[in-house]
Amino acid sequence: MVLKSGANVPLSTLYEGDRVQLYFDEKDTTIVSRINIEGDSVKIKGLYKGNLDTQNLIDNTILLKNVEVFQNGAWRQLKSILQIDYTRDVPIYYSGQRLPANNLKYYHGKTVYIAVKDFFGKDITEQMVIKSLYETIFSDKIEEVNFYASAFELKNKRNVDFSEGTIFVKNNRLVDGSALTPGQDAFVVADGRGAKALASVVYIYNQDMNNSNKGQYYLYSGKLDMVVENKVVFTDFFIQNQNEWESFDDEKEFYYDNDTFIFDLEEMEQITPEQFITEHYAVDEDSSYARRYGLKSWYAYAYTEGDRIVAIALKKNMDSLLRQRVTLGTIERLEDDLHVGKTVILRDARDWSSRNEKWMAKTLPVRIRVEKAILIKDDKVISWDELKPGDNIYSVRDDFEGKFLLVK
Repeated sequence: MVLKSGANVPLSTLYEGDRVQLYFDEKDTTIVSRINIEGDSVKIKGLYKGNLDTQNLIDNTILLKNVEVFQNGAWRQLKSILQIDYTRDVPIYYSGQRLPANNLKYYHGKTVYIAVKDFFGKDITEQMVIKSLYETIFSDKIEEVNFYASAFELKNKRNVDFSEGTIFVKNNRLVDGSALTPGQDAFVVADGRGAKALASVVYIYNQDMNNSNKGQYYLYSGKLDMVVENKVVFTDFFIQNQNEWESFDDEKEFYYDNDTFIFDLEEMEQITPEQFITEHYAVDEDSSYARRYGLKSWYAYAYTEGDRIVAIALKKNMDSLLRQRVTLGTIERLEDDLHVGKTVILRDARDWSSRNEKWMAKTLPVRIRVEKAILIKDDKVISWDELKPGDNIYSVRDDFEGKFLLVK
């Protein structure tokens, strides 16, 4: 049994960096009977950079000047002065060595990098790195990782060391160096001089539809060839594979049940399995009946767990999949616009670039209309008003028009 915020969720919900409680029915067993996943409190609120001004040992606070926040792929000006709480056991590092919190007073004026979380409306420090020499920034693909040497090589052939003190962020969670893999796209803040560099911050851009190898979720698009009780067949179908639509000149069989969410995008209404079967969504286009009444098979997007359809959206005409792209980001705000309908605005957005074969950070927030999009969270269809600021999003969109949004 897996629980998150008191609700049963699939094991595939688990991320690297999540905090968990493991329960065992017997003292000496290695079989876990229950897993409690800590909720969204494990997510970091942001990455800050600033000059260390003062430290209050009584209140456990620090004051930063000239504060910047990592947002939309770069450091952006945030505030001239910012007070941040910390705890006495917070991990603080200088040149890869851990420091006690009461030694911060010796680093007045130094540049610091801080990963913070939101704690009842307050910023609280989760990890801090103090800059020792000179800052260099890279936004590149990781080519190789050498865990024995605690170093990685970027596509530009630059070698960067890392340590226990390096702030690693993946899926908006703090992780350790073991999360590094070749092929990842990352924003790297390095500290050093000349060819010698130690990573202060590594922000990993990559995110997949599945959180880990425990997930078997897929997004398909195709033409409906057959709809019968509990079974659907697509023909000439496409599947999202490594953030791109891959085509197959073949048939694909799926299964559905009474818990499958079936939505007619033309009428903008949910339909029953009985309606799905009887209302000519899939027809034999060569039959005299179809020709007489001008019937054509519809097209669909299907979000599946293996071959089981979790949700399917039906439409009369095929979308141009070549125009679509995968975009990741964090919801900054929701807007119900009188003219365009329900939208989400994503910060820290990045698009997958097939041409460059890498994630490309967007310099501005991305706005997506979700009126006709499939919205999924924890293996279930949700409504627009169940989205909230801070949600991490994996989306498929055609410019402004969202087709699929998955809350990560």
